[in-house]
Amino acid sequence: MQVTLFKNTFEHYNRLSIAKKLQFIGVTTLALAGNLSIVLILLFEFYNERQLLQSHVRTLGMLIADNIAPALLFDDKDQVEKVLHTLRHKPEVLYALVYNEKGEELGIYQNGQSELDSECLDAIKRSKTSIWKGLQIYMQIPIEADGQMVGIVVIVASIYTFIYQTLIEILMLFLIISAAIVATYRYRKKLLESILGPIRELNTLTSEIIETKNLRNRIPVYNDDEIGELAKNFNVMLEKLDLSHTELNRQKDFLAYKAHHDALTGLPNRALFNDRLEQAISKAARYKEEIAIFFIDLDHFKEINDTLGHETGDEVLKFFAQRLKDSVRMEDTVARIGGDEFIVIMESLQTSDAISVVANKIISIVKEPIILTEKRLHLGASVGISIYPHNGESSEALLKNADSAMYKAKNEGRGNYQFYTPEMKVYVDKHQESKVI
Repeated sequence: MQVTLFKNTFEHYNRLSIAKKLQFIGVTTLALAGNLSIVLILLFEFYNERQLLQSHVRTLGMLIADNIAPALLFDDKDQVEKVLHTLRHKPEVLYALVYNEKGEELGIYQNGQSELDSECLDAIKRSKTSIWKGLQIYMQIPIEADGQMVGIVVIVASIYTFIYQTLIEILMLFLIISAAIVATYRYRKKLLESILGPIRELNTLTSEIIETKNLRNRIPVYNDDEIGELAKNFNVMLEKLDLSHTELNRQKDFLAYKAHHDALTGLPNRALFNDRLEQAISKAARYKEEIAIFFIDLDHFKEINDTLGHETGDEVLKFFAQRLKDSVRMEDTVARIGGDEFIVIMESLQTSDAISVVANKIISIVKEPIILTEKRLHLGASVGISIYPHNGESSEALLKNADSAMYKAKNEGRGNYQFYTPEMKVYVDKHQESKVI
């Protein structure tokens, strides 16, 4: 029966005039191009939505983990529930569960009546990845405090909202294309190219977006008819996808910056310092160069904090950090590793005299008064110096020996610098014993 229907349709087509054939070609071409565009858009949106949802859930989980970590340390279930309750503004999140390091559930957030898949939940609790179950994603995010894992957050999210919106968009596209088919049939010569042209461009651009992943392309809007509306809607969709993608990248960059920089001074923190020191050691070993590590501790800084307050102390640290950064070369690393302790990595040393010049310069800029709210504040600095490879070939050894030299400088009356010598080890041992006590 299907063969007979096809044969009759083909025979009827052959009996049509050229004008009717052109109308038939225009209508069928428009229908095929529109349907193909819808399929390609749907596939692209579905794939991209999965990626965006996965990135969004990971970012959301990391923020939740950071906020829950203190509560987890004290088994504060009420605080855990309060943090999880903030997810009520995230309709894509179906469940959020918090477990401590023993696997005990400390809090749960549920949105709607959907049920959890126990197998997926057990699997995600044992792994550090994500699992897709149909249109739902199960993702585990570790909760860390002081560098140790204290629990996990399991987030279950779905793309049901995306499916609903996509069905509406498909319906709108179908209505627009249907109207365009009618217009093409009635006004063959005038509207054939004006309708098929934009659809061809839409099809081409859709394929280009799928291939290049470039969401900043836009479709020119030539007319105000249904095809023009299609182009406008498609451009709006691309703009929203581009904004969402840009925002996710911005959040990712922000989190990466926070993880590697000191919040007060903007200098590299201990994690980024360690990474750069390892890179500097590798480079120095390859090119047979020397590296100088300057361990700087501000003298009498505690007195400023105690007498003028921590806000003034913070301003002093920011002033000193900027001065220290301006006093060294662009390629040198200046880091704050905690409190009033700063580190400078000086690479590609040409002469040993350059180290003393830099050390004297650092002590000199510290002695320059800092004026805050009409107050002149005076500081000093004790500087310890270790040199690669003479005082160590690992980052741990270099940092430890520079710390030892710094305590020797303090013992010598502060406001001076000392190069590391093996005899200085006693100062580090005493310092470590005092920390334990």
